[in-house]
Amino acid sequence: MTSSQPASNSEAVADLYDTFSEFHARINDSNLHVGYWQNADDTSTFQEATERLTGLMIERLAPQAGQRVLDIGCGIGKPALRLASGHPVDVVGVTVSPRQIELATARAIESELADRVRFELADAQQLPYPDASFDAGWFFESLIHMPDKPRAVAEAARVLRPGATLAVADMFHEPGKDWSEIHPLVTAVTLDTYEPLLTKAGFEVLEVTDVTPHIRVPEPVRGQLRTMMLEHREEWVDIAGEEVVRAMLDPEVDTFYTPGLGYVLLTARRR
Repeated sequence: MTSSQPASNSEAVADLYDTFSEFHARINDSNLHVGYWQNADDTSTFQEATERLTGLMIERLAPQAGQRVLDIGCGIGKPALRLASGHPVDVVGVTVSPRQIELATARAIESELADRVRFELADAQQLPYPDASFDAGWFFESLIHMPDKPRAVAEAARVLRPGATLAVADMFHEPGKDWSEIHPLVTAVTLDTYEPLLTKAGFEVLEVTDVTPHIRVPEPVRGQLRTMMLEHREEWVDIAGEEVVRAMLDPEVDTFYTPGLGYVLLTARRR
């Protein structure tokens, strides 16, 4: 990596997710990504909404029997395991968090999928796999944490075979509203950045869908979470800290929304 390239923040991201994986898992039933609600009146739980988003990503990936799939930024493994449970594919999930590897591997064993799903410690910006060794892959809300996005996408292109599908779910910022400036472990880009980013790396972009309205958590669902947190307040404070819990219990504050935040789903094909 040259001095002009963004430095890897993998160690800091690993520390963050080593600490907060359990916290997010309690809210989202082990999914570490946002949910997808149909509209503001949708009362689907966090668990249902995050599973709905996983389903949309699997649809975009369109997995075929016998494929080898790379989950780049796998969290604690739930999307990878859902993918493998519903489709006869092998999945390799990578993350920079040792704690996530531990939790994901335990979940794979518990789900009796460890023969087809494994999780490994690896930086997406320096993948330890041979060229053209996977049939499909996804960045499931993980590209946001990678400061050198061109390098991460180029690495994905390198390890995917020609014709392979890449699915992406990612947060972006609206023009002039770079909220990543106040979040040191994220590097958001604008929506129009993705297509040239993927094209330059060797992908043909097939579909780009802005789903921003669907990730806003409806107020009835936020109310359900506040009720749950009040019932177990001390436990939540132990997990997340007093300041976070106090903010999440405030009905006047939408702690699940950052002004200027957008969310996109993309599908691309390796040329």
